[in-house]
Amino acid sequence: MQLDIGSNDVHMLGMYGLGGVGKTTVAKAVYNKIFYNFERSFFLENVREKSGTFDGIIQLQEILLCEALGNRQLKVCSESKRTIAIENILRNKRILLILDDVDKSDQIEILIGGCDWFASGSRIIITTRDKHLLHAFRICHSTYMVNELGDHEALELFSMHAFQKNKPEEDYLELTNQVICYAKGIPLALSIIGANLHGRSEMEWKSTLDKYERIPDKDIQKVLQVSYQGLDDTEQNIFLDLACFFKGHFKDYVVDILNSCELYPVIGIRKLIDKCLINVDRFNKLWMHDLLQQMGKEIVRQESPEKPELRSRLWYYEDVFEVLMENKGSDNIRGMMIVPPEPTKLQLEANCFEKMKNLKFLMVGNVDICKGLEYLPNGLRVLDWLWFPLSSLPSNFHPQNLVALNLPQSRIILDKLFKRIQCRSLTNMNFCNCEYIRKLPDLLSATPNVKNLDLHECTKLVKIHDSIGYLDKLENWDLQGCFELHILPSCIVMKSLKTLVLRDCKRVRRFPDIPQGMENLKYLNLAQTAITELPPSIGNLAGLELLEIGSPFYSCKLPISIFELQHISQLALYGNVQFPKSVGIGRQAPLNFLKKLTSCFTHLEKNKDLNLQECIIRFSRLNLLVIQDCKFLKEIPKLSEGIRKIEANNCISLNSESLRKLILQFGRKLGLPQDMKCSSVKIDLHSHQRLSHQIDFSSRVSISKLTIYINESFPTIDVYLACYLAEIYDIRVPGKKIPKWFNHQSTESTILFWVGPEFPIVALCVAFHLVPLKDSYADNDSYGFVHDDKISWVCDLKIFINGHNRPFIETRCFRFLKCDHMWFLGMPHSQLQRRFGDLMQGDRNHVEISCKISHWTSEFGKFAPMVAGMGVHVECICSPQNSVIIQDNSQNVDDSEDTMLTPLLPPCSTSDGSHTNLGCLNGLRRWRPW
Repeated sequence: MQLDIGSNDVHMLGMYGLGGVGKTTVAKAVYNKIFYNFERSFFLENVREKSGTFDGIIQLQEILLCEALGNRQLKVCSESKRTIAIENILRNKRILLILDDVDKSDQIEILIGGCDWFASGSRIIITTRDKHLLHAFRICHSTYMVNELGDHEALELFSMHAFQKNKPEEDYLELTNQVICYAKGIPLALSIIGANLHGRSEMEWKSTLDKYERIPDKDIQKVLQVSYQGLDDTEQNIFLDLACFFKGHFKDYVVDILNSCELYPVIGIRKLIDKCLINVDRFNKLWMHDLLQQMGKEIVRQESPEKPELRSRLWYYEDVFEVLMENKGSDNIRGMMIVPPEPTKLQLEANCFEKMKNLKFLMVGNVDICKGLEYLPNGLRVLDWLWFPLSSLPSNFHPQNLVALNLPQSRIILDKLFKRIQCRSLTNMNFCNCEYIRKLPDLLSATPNVKNLDLHECTKLVKIHDSIGYLDKLENWDLQGCFELHILPSCIVMKSLKTLVLRDCKRVRRFPDIPQGMENLKYLNLAQTAITELPPSIGNLAGLELLEIGSPFYSCKLPISIFELQHISQLALYGNVQFPKSVGIGRQAPLNFLKKLTSCFTHLEKNKDLNLQECIIRFSRLNLLVIQDCKFLKEIPKLSEGIRKIEANNCISLNSESLRKLILQFGRKLGLPQDMKCSSVKIDLHSHQRLSHQIDFSSRVSISKLTIYINESFPTIDVYLACYLAEIYDIRVPGKKIPKWFNHQSTESTILFWVGPEFPIVALCVAFHLVPLKDSYADNDSYGFVHDDKISWVCDLKIFINGHNRPFIETRCFRFLKCDHMWFLGMPHSQLQRRFGDLMQGDRNHVEISCKISHWTSEFGKFAPMVAGMGVHVECICSPQNSVIIQDNSQNVDDSEDTMLTPLLPPCSTSDGSHTNLGCLNGLRRWRPW
């Protein structure tokens, strides 16, 4: 709006966002900055509220006329005359007009008509909570979503209200951080809470914040609740269900459930998104701001503040315990979540749910119910019960409407369960880690419409009924880690199947026949199985994009039909996988990708060198190359221009010259010159003895928790593919020294620099070191070596522009590493400008890039990972300054210099004893990029 102020075009801008986010404040700031450029300027505030009265619109029209004509006493009785008068004023004067807080299109039409009412050079800003209103009216030339404040801005705003200065008092730092975390960047909440806490003692702060955790501030609640009140009954029910139970769940999963409740969620969820009440992330999960969630829960609490059994939804464990322990249930209760923060034993009556005839959602976790269960309401849509204690469901339970049956880590026995129940509405089933399941019975008649079937880590599962192969609605089937499984259906005819995972099913020897085309199957994982030969019908998987196959213990022969799979973009081979020697007569494939691939590698037995041949440059469409645990690979030749990602994890024989050429090749693809200098950086190349100070022991997690975190980061095959097709250059290779030509370097995990008016190309290099832990922390009695351990971690890269925080630009998973590694990341100008361009201010912009290990695990507890240093290569405009001083905060690690930089050790083997994993895809586990 400011840059285009001299244009003679009429321009309308629609600003939208949730209540309290600052739309009016931003509009006022723009108004005050540019109003003097116009012949007339108007700020019509609270249009929604003023339009709610009988003569509200009339008053707004008269305000517009009075301001325009300079006559405060003006009264125009006829609506048609007012409309004509306003149109004449708008046509003849270059104006600036703000319509603040509009919620209906007729408000806009009555006040300003359309673009044809305005004189050249006029500017109109409309603020609203409803994005769809701007699109429906079709006069706004551009729209802008007002986002929440970043942490830096939120801290400053809150401090101004709580402390009357732009930073908090030292004694209140921890409490201030609690407020910032609670408000999540909503200016309204920050200002109200700051004013409430101003001048109060620490005890009063703590008491207030404890209260906010259960009961929100009424002034914040009042503003946020306006959007909810504008919804119809079904939309309000959807919002409350999301706030109480389904925030963070997959949209498709929630739609199935709410459809069964006749809430019309397809249009309902769309309306909630338009009104900025919820959003859908890139993983297709539903989210809402924490304060909106609390607002929804408070609406439910107010249904019956003193008697929880009369509310429609119960989620707080103390309220739930009161209702269940005293058997106070009622027909009012629509949903119940029983998840206490600590494992709890409950002595409940066997019929404790009998009074809840209308219960639709029941979620249970972290609870041991000591007695049996004799009753469940037949109207249940969701039964989600971790550690379900029984082998079957109650005999009088007839779940005709059940959509989701999730009983992970339970005692359930499936053939006993499905022998008596028929449930055609069931679409989602999760029985992972159920050690009592030995066979998967006939589901074709019991649950013919199931879409998602999760049986991973059912370690005692032996047999799958033949009928399962004919479930034509099944989309995702996970059997990973079913170690005893060896009887699969003889054939599969699943037209909807998208993913099938049999990884680590070590006794599976035969893959089912595929008698007809299955074009929807994108991802097939047969790694670490006993399959030695694929059926010729594998060619019927015409849409297959990702294939993992092979095992170090068995040779696997691929049929000639493998060359018919022309959509394969990522391939992981384990052990000895043998391709057919020639393509059959008459089979002329457009691109014999797999056939050509086999000619790219030579393995010389005499000296055990594995060479990647120059002919790999022919693969112009190849974008990802992964070669892991290959101890004899010495060089990666020049690659095709299409290559954007290379992983050579634990390939310890790669020579330094090959690595240098690899990084330089990527730098050239980015268009990044080497000779850029920065006078502000004084590089300290001899500070590695201080690197141990950067280990974050609080981020250490178990292997299972790290696996869960990574699984959630890439929850679907579509998300995984989208991430790997992104226009980002990525290299992971063994090494420890950041190239000297990176013009900003630091032995800390943060780098600061200045750039011009546009965000330039940036190349990042991060060095990770593996450091031996002290005896008091390690799980062994003496120091181990890297080949005695396997280290995995998740690294988060975050960017701040002029103090503004944006979500992580990249999250990367590093799995099973046994030596020091370097990570090179190249980001083109176009992507950075698209993501951060609106935060650039003038000719000089401050940039902060930080890299943090957010989660890590050590399989044998001997080593820990750390960010040992960072390098950034960027065209900067930094001024000379001194280098950063690193403070000494030593922790529980060995500080000896000799052990700090982990040497490249003798050849290491994989966890399963094999020596070489070779292919064009890093080993995925449940389609995750590990």
